Amino acid sequence: MTDEDERRWDGLIEQTRGRLGAMVEQFLARTMADPSYADSELTAEDLRRASVESFTALLDSLSSDGTTNGLAVIAESLGTRRARQAVPLDSLLRAVRLDATVLWEHLAEPSSGVDPTLLVRNAGRVWGTVDEFVLHVQDAYLAEQLAIEQANADLQRQYLSQLFAATRPTEAALERIAGALRISLSGNFCVAAVSRDDGAVVRRRIRGKARSAHAFFAYDMGHHTLFVWPTTEAALRRLVAPAKELFADMAVAVAPVARGLARVRESAAAAREIMIDLPMDSSGVATLSDRWRSVTRHLLAGVGCDLGQIVFPHLENCTDLERRKILETVSTYLDSGSLGETGRVLHCHRNTVLNRLNAFERYTGLDVQRPYDAAAVIIALEKHGARP
Repeated sequence: MTDEDERRWDGLIEQTRGRLGAMVEQFLARTMADPSYADSELTAEDLRRASVESFTALLDSLSSDGTTNGLAVIAESLGTRRARQAVPLDSLLRAVRLDATVLWEHLAEPSSGVDPTLLVRNAGRVWGTVDEFVLHVQDAYLAEQLAIEQANADLQRQYLSQLFAATRPTEAALERIAGALRISLSGNFCVAAVSRDDGAVVRRRIRGKARSAHAFFAYDMGHHTLFVWPTTEAALRRLVAPAKELFADMAVAVAPVARGLARVRESAAAAREIMIDLPMDSSGVATLSDRWRSVTRHLLAGVGCDLGQIVFPHLENCTDLERRKILETVSTYLDSGSLGETGRVLHCHRNTVLNRLNAFERYTGLDVQRPYDAAAVIIALEKHGARP
């Protein structure tokens, strides 16, 4: 632009600066229509002060001898402050771009007597400055958000370490943990375990979601990551949104709900055992109801207790055919608990089923019609692959 154009442009900037109060009020009226601002704890005074600073910095930067140094300082302060106030980033950026819209409307105000060609020649300057301001605000916001998340994660890790320490925390310690994590000491908690790699995915999903009604706490335990979150009575028996979406497309072991913070330790141990028990390449939700037999079998085997030893050695005196018939009948009966249903599946008379179950009891001393014996036999047969 010519010197004359620069002079006329600077005159327009100063003329617009004289309408700063009207610009601020126009901005506030439009901004408060955004629910993220209307429902936030931000005060009108905070918004007004930030608006004055932003408009002033933009006008200073747009003058012919202006620089964007002051704009960067204001942007960093604004982005950092709004991150601390938990204003959603998209709402913040909409508000910042609204600054630019209001500013442009006042620059183009007909009463200013502005030459339209002057506006056209400076449009690139205006929107380039605005884009730089938006970028600085966004960078500052994301940097502060990351710092907040890291600080919160460090705090959570500190208190979760106390919760999962080798020594069970005292009641007083549990009260401190509950207070620090802002959760109820007597509440109900879901506890889930995923692989360490999937844990990183879940963390990213949590960061990407809108703020949930419940907090999700993550704790790394070697090859697995634990997630703990408060749950309602209505959700005790199932994995519900948003947790269902967070754990989609991966294997997740969900423990029985911990009723009270003190029980979270036991639920965490259960979730880990279920996760360890899952076959490679598993997916979906696995619960104790699904996996109790396999978990029990593995835990007993780990201490040298093979329940197969209370069954198979005692059947060695049978013929191969007799042993196969007995095991087939016992296994089928344990699936239904019904003599009639077992006979229907095996195409034999109910009395034949009963005779084979009695034969099994004669050889092993175990009556599978008795619940305690049935549970032991179920695990014994699965251990040796004898169940169909």
